[in-house]
Amino acid sequence: MVSGILLLPFYTNRLPDLQFTQLSYYILITFISQILFSFSIDTYFGIKYTQLNDQPLMQKKFVGTISILLLMIGTGLLLLFAATGTILFEKIFVPEFKMEFWPYGFYAVLTGFFNSYFKTATNCLIYFKKERLYFGVNMINFIATIGISIGGLILFPDTIIGPMYGRLLSGFIIFLLSHYIFSSNGQLTFEKSFVRDLVLFCSPYVLVVVCFWVFGNIDRLFLQYYISNTDINAYDTVLKCFFGVMFVQNGLSSVIFPKLYEIWRKEGKNETSKESNRYFNVFTAVNIIQLIFFCIAIPLLYKIFIDKPIFYQSDKYIGLLATTYALTSILNFYLATIQFTRNTKLLLKIYLMTALFQITFTYFGIKEFGLIGTIYAALLSKIIQVILTIVMTRGIFKYEFNYFKIIGIPFVYIAVNIIQYHLVPDYNLFYYLCQLILFGLIFYFVFKNEIRIVLQQYLKAK
Repeated sequence: MVSGILLLPFYTNRLPDLQFTQLSYYILITFISQILFSFSIDTYFGIKYTQLNDQPLMQKKFVGTISILLLMIGTGLLLLFAATGTILFEKIFVPEFKMEFWPYGFYAVLTGFFNSYFKTATNCLIYFKKERLYFGVNMINFIATIGISIGGLILFPDTIIGPMYGRLLSGFIIFLLSHYIFSSNGQLTFEKSFVRDLVLFCSPYVLVVVCFWVFGNIDRLFLQYYISNTDINAYDTVLKCFFGVMFVQNGLSSVIFPKLYEIWRKEGKNETSKESNRYFNVFTAVNIIQLIFFCIAIPLLYKIFIDKPIFYQSDKYIGLLATTYALTSILNFYLATIQFTRNTKLLLKIYLMTALFQITFTYFGIKEFGLIGTIYAALLSKIIQVILTIVMTRGIFKYEFNYFKIIGIPFVYIAVNIIQYHLVPDYNLFYYLCQLILFGLIFYFVFKNEIRIVLQQYLKAK
């Protein structure tokens, strides 16, 4: 994520418009390929590995089986993509973008395979309790990706050779490191007894992750038919800047979720409480404030790091784009209860239904309204996801909470940004500073006790 953000100014300043567009689509291919290659085995690994804590030999066999299974899946999918890639590219991409499967499309898929193998291997290191090795191999990946990509941009200007080989060659390096991790910590034998339970667990999870990819990327596939590639470039760039928002949201979740599980286990009831609700009240406050800060900071950073004014044209949409991230606090509130009750099938139903809504809304929204249509389609899909989640989780948990604090405030933020966009369509820093003051006052009067208590408890626990 960090390498993608750091490389963004180099891509925008050094690549021609068409090559920037091509690179963006090749990266999307790498992401979906990585999901398919990994088969969510990285998610399953920790659960099974900890179950085998009293059987060290079986743990080693499990590690080896995971490695071999990933290589088998990788080989099979690479052959499948090699056979069908050219046809798929002709069907998916418009001719004007000159997207070709050979060689760069295949490189994108191969990079996805390398990344999936590495992601699982580094996830294993967490359970092996080898933090230094975890940090070391990730730093090698980061430095190799940055170094080769920038070097390639300098040596081969106005082409995607540098970025594509930067990702591919760093991927090959981490693939070798991953094989070392598996071979040195496991016994490379294929144990069939692990496979059935793995497939039952991973099959729904990989569909959930595919839905995540749909939520974040399907719009770019539709947009190519209705707007220019320069408009797509500006839109794609501002979306990549929101990686920072996702980083903070994921970090908050990783801190909050374990604490919630501890509270609910201690209480022995599948129901929310004032103590557990307090954490999501804080999540709501932090999330809204960081979104406002991003709306202030991103256009300013654009002017500093990006030379081409063509990329500034998405500034006016930044508040609307932020609204699609405002509902994460609500969704995570319910996601925590779904994960606590281990209701994977329910999670899959919610995500599949939402994905279908988003595909439909995005297609017709873009067709009728262009870029603004895709933004509203994403927002409407998130709202439907919230409704589905609230309705479909009633039977698994008892929810008692302050509706304004958990649900009302994100929708107030959404309403403010929609009204602001339609009254003042162009980007205006003053109005975002006003938002910061408005929501700062709301949170001070509504949340000041919760924020103080949560901080005290967290610092005491540390």
